[in-house]
Amino acid sequence: SSSSSSSSSSSAANPSTSKEGNDDATDIWEKMAVSLSGRKFDDDSSPSSSSSPSAVGMTPEERRDITHLSTLLRVGVPSLSAGAIATILFPSAALGLASLVEDAGAFAVLSQDSSQFVQNFLTVSSLLFSILVGQTYYFMYSQQEAVYYALFAEVTEAKSLLEQVALVCQGRAMYSQVLRSIAAYVRDDLKRLDADPAKLLSARPVDDPLESIMYMTSVGVPSSVYETVRSLRQARAARLGALQRKLPRVHMNLLWLLAMTELCSFPLLGAGTQTLGGYNILTVEGCLFGFMTVGIVMTLNVVGELWRPAGGAYNVDAVLSVMVRGLEDELNERLSGKRRRSNVRAAPTPQFRTDEGEEAVLRVSAAHAALRAAQAEAPDDAGGSR
Repeated sequence: SSSSSSSSSSSAANPSTSKEGNDDATDIWEKMAVSLSGRKFDDDSSPSSSSSPSAVGMTPEERRDITHLSTLLRVGVPSLSAGAIATILFPSAALGLASLVEDAGAFAVLSQDSSQFVQNFLTVSSLLFSILVGQTYYFMYSQQEAVYYALFAEVTEAKSLLEQVALVCQGRAMYSQVLRSIAAYVRDDLKRLDADPAKLLSARPVDDPLESIMYMTSVGVPSSVYETVRSLRQARAARLGALQRKLPRVHMNLLWLLAMTELCSFPLLGAGTQTLGGYNILTVEGCLFGFMTVGIVMTLNVVGELWRPAGGAYNVDAVLSVMVRGLEDELNERLSGKRRRSNVRAAPTPQFRTDEGEEAVLRVSAAHAALRAAQAEAPDDAGGSR
């Protein structure tokens, strides 16, 4: 059947996909973050989220802290290292360029910038860099915002589907199969933020758990579950469209190339200013050059974190793990048989005030006593009966 083939194909595909997720997640920065947190890293266990670091006994809150720490290391360590290297190499680079020029007129132009050529060069390169990086950051941040909206809508539809399946299919033979299909959808589709959205969408209908649910619940005439599955598919399409990368990797490489072009102009200026203050002025300029290098590298690393599909503090991994926690818990309870329809408590009956009830009883008793007294005082009729 469609459901059995779907489960077998998804189980056959899970090892490779989970392995790819582990390879993407277990990078050096996440290993360092887990080590700094005092936990043991487990390379063999599959994480609950495909892009989160795998650690033994890690809660979603602890996983979020590990993700933030790994992002801080991934952004901060290369930035500080680049700044330190730039500070150390700046005097040597400036003196090396000065030894290549060896022209007093050229040194005068560079030191005083009488033609303003260097100033115009720095202005143009800085303007291009700021425009491209700013627009890239805004575009990627807007994409992350769209992902949040899409995930909230999709998780809401998934919970509605689970509730509707529990009402329609409970007590039938296909109930457990439908629950397993929903669990496969959550595990292999909804939480696979690191997978290529185009590949997920191009899967065959026989491998789609939602298609299996529609097949099992709609024999002949589509049931009421059909509308919920259709809404869930629309929310899924919105999520996959938001997760799809719009900027290629070459765009990030070009941003780094533009940053290197801007940074390489400063040692050339240092070659001219060394004629005024010697090596000491180059040391001061080297410190300023190092701080500027830290800022530029950190900015590009933050943009790179937004470009990552998952596994960073700027992504939706931590939020998604919290969003689907209740859904997964209810699925596990229903699959294990711990939650049934009989466990649902009936609606509470309205509670009346005690004093109002006592007053009503007293009024009824008084009315009955008055009726009996009136009957006793009435004259007998001809038959001797009242």
